[in-house]
Amino acid sequence: MLPSYFIQSPGWFAINVLVPVLLPFAVIAAVATATEGWRAFIQMLKKSVDAGQLFWVILGMLASTGYEAFSAYKRCPTLHEAISLALGLCIVGAVFCSIFIALNTSRALQGQTVRSVVVWISILATLIMSHYYSTIHSMVSRC
Repeated sequence: MLPSYFIQSPGWFAINVLVPVLLPFAVIAAVATATEGWRAFIQMLKKSVDAGQLFWVILGMLASTGYEAFSAYKRCPTLHEAISLALGLCIVGAVFCSIFIALNTSRALQGQTVRSVVVWISILATLIMSHYYSTIHSMVSRC
């Protein structure tokens, strides 16, 4: 069974979730296959997430989620508690993403590689945030 946000507004989901998450990888695939082939695509794909760059995507989605929740606060008096929780989670998530970005940038400047666990955290957090952002949008759009 598909989540309700796929059915309610597939255009919103495509523009606000799929584009920031998947479009860079589609462009990488196009560039790699046009220039050097699929082997280069795999290398470019790994390089595009190896320093935790997905945290930037998550940070943007957290800001958008927070904006949607904040703008719905007056419209949805029955959801004040849920909206407040969503805003708090967005702030905490943004702080943690910023910390990961700063640490990864520091490691890159020192010539160190980013730990693979950080890359997997960024991938998992991107998947979670894609669902969370869509769920919050779906919840507040019903008000």
